[in-house]
This record gives sequence, C-alpha cells and structure tokens, in this order.
Amino acid sequence: MTGRYLTDVYRPEELYLTDIETMKPNIHHLDIRDKNQVMDVIGTVKPKLVIHLAAETNVDLCEQRPDHAYKSNFVGSMNLALACAKHNVDLAYVSTAGVFGGDQEEPYTEFDDPRPINVYAKSKLEGEKIIRSLMPNCYVARAGWMFGGSRQDKKFVGKIAQQCLDQAPRPHLKAVSDKKGSPTFARDFLAQLRVLTESGNYGLYHLVNGGESTRHGVAVEVARILQVDAHVEAVGSDVFPLPATRPNSESARNYKLELLGLNRMRSWQEALQEYLQGWQAEKA
Repeated sequence: MTGRYLTDVYRPEELYLTDIETMKPNIHHLDIRDKNQVMDVIGTVKPKLVIHLAAETNVDLCEQRPDHAYKSNFVGSMNLALACAKHNVDLAYVSTAGVFGGDQEEPYTEFDDPRPINVYAKSKLEGEKIIRSLMPNCYVARAGWMFGGSRQDKKFVGKIAQQCLDQAPRPHLKAVSDKKGSPTFARDFLAQLRVLTESGNYGLYHLVNGGESTRHGVAVEVARILQVDAHVEAVGSDVFPLPATRPNSESARNYKLELLGLNRMRSWQEALQEYLQGWQAEKA
C-alpha cells in the first residue's frame, strides 16, 4: 500500500527497492528476518537512508500467530537497526498509532504513554524500542488508518468504494461507529516522511492526516465523494467479531511536527477525495 508511492515521492534513481517477493521488475529480494541478508544488502548498497516499510500488518493474523508477528516486526527491525548502526545509515521505521490503549478522548500525541492491547501493536512497539535503543540516528513514524494502493487496495476504503460502485444505485453498507482513528493517505505519509528525514530531526513522530473519524464516518465520506446514494448503517464492533481486540481510539496528532513547524499533512477528507478521484480514474 505505502511502497507503491515511493516512486511518486522519490526519483527512481534515488531508490534501491527490496521485497520478500521478487516477482516485480527492479525489486531486489530481501527477507529482513535474515540477519545475514540484511547485513549483506546494507553493506553492499551503502544507502543514505533506509525506509523500513516491511512488517506483518495483518492484525488478526498477528493475534493468531504471535511468533510470526514478533519475528517480522521485532527481529526484522532489530536486524535492520544493527546493520544501519554498523554502516552509519539513517533508518526510518514505520510504526502505528495503534500502540495506545484507546481510552483517551483527545487525539494521542508523542508524549502520551503507549499501552498496546493486541499482539500486532505490541510487536510494533517492540520494534520501536529496539531500533531506538540500538541507534540514535533513526526516525520512528507512527501512521494512522492507512488508505492507498488504488487497484490493489484491499483495505477498508478500497472495500467500501468497491461496494458502493458494485451495489449502485443504492447500496446498503454497514460500518463500525464505536472506534475512531486518523485516516491517513499513504502518499501523504511518505511525502511527510521525506520532509522529516531531510530535516535531520531524529526521534519519534506521529504522521497522520488531520482530523479523526470512525469507520462509519469514513464510509459516509467515501459514498459522498463517489456520488453514490448509499445507506451506511452505523453498527457496533461486535457485529464484526475478530480475533484481535482493537482500541477504542487510534486518533493521533502530529504534535511534534507542529512544534517544529514541519507539519505538511492536510485533512483526511481532502486526501481521501484526491485518492478516490484517482482510484475512479484507474477503474474506468
């Protein structure tokens, strides 16, 4: 979802792209869980910056397979931090605003204490900790409810958009209204990350689009932007029982970016409109 926008934010000649899969052109194989592979790649390429997007992001799979979650999100992150520290390379780690307990009314800032309530968030937080403990020249960027990927979008926004179009003229949709978060366009996230990493201000930051919403609120906005007369029913999260508990709030604020005068993130509604217009154009 996020990786596809790297070539929008960086020139191709600036990038050395890796993936655990090697089916795509111009992408090199790398499994970050393999320390020797990581050391070899970092030592050979000698990049200025590593943007660490690799993770197990399936929240429910993490709950069902915690060893897999920690191997991917903790051990993989440790391997990258060790390699970057050895070769004096900056590291930007993408984490999640889901590390908080969710019992706070106002959006979380970087100065609030994390209290993760599911395995995914715990493993991502441990990734944060090991990276920050092993190297000073790192950036930890917590993302919100990510959307992006256009035709490959299998997340919430993509599913709702597709249902709106498939079930027109009057779709009946259900969306959860008792959990809130900060919807975040993956391309905006990467653009802001570039601003941050070029500033040299190492540390922990929140990188989310402005504002907050429930899934229900996002679904209503998707239907409005697509000009579909959808009936979006607000339901409780108990209607969609899942293996992993979700926090009541993952809403975040880019407080440290604001303090430093570096916040470039627009509202989530503006970002969603631009994304869906492009999504429609690709679908046409």
